[in-house]
Amino acid sequence: MSNIKKRLLPASGIAAARSKISLKQKYVCPICGCPLATGRPALDHCHSTGNVRGVLCGSCNVSEGKVKSAVAFRTPTGNLARTDPIQWMKNLLDYLEHHMENPTNVIHPTFDLKTGKQKPVKRRKK
Repeated sequence: MSNIKKRLLPASGIAAARSKISLKQKYVCPICGCPLATGRPALDHCHSTGNVRGVLCGSCNVSEGKVKSAVAFRTPTGNLARTDPIQWMKNLLDYLEHHMENPTNVIHPTFDLKTGKQKPVKRRKK
């Protein structure tokens, strides 16, 4: 058990905590690098532990939650995406960076070389 004493932030202290942390972050979102003055910044916290992590711009705060939910969506129980979503995301980042630096130069058939875009997916009619 940790000897660190936890302190419950009262709802009335959210604005002050957001201001204090924003100042520490130099009023910049740590994820996208945009100024926190745009929109309403969010006092980000872990939904599993309640720990306040920092202040994010509204867009990054919503996106962070959606990404974590999407990673686990339709994922088998023992999959790394469920057991350790942060490691899964690190692995994804490594994978994407590796293939940006080392492309196979094999183009997928659903990519249109003329437009330089993914072709629209044609859905089969039921």
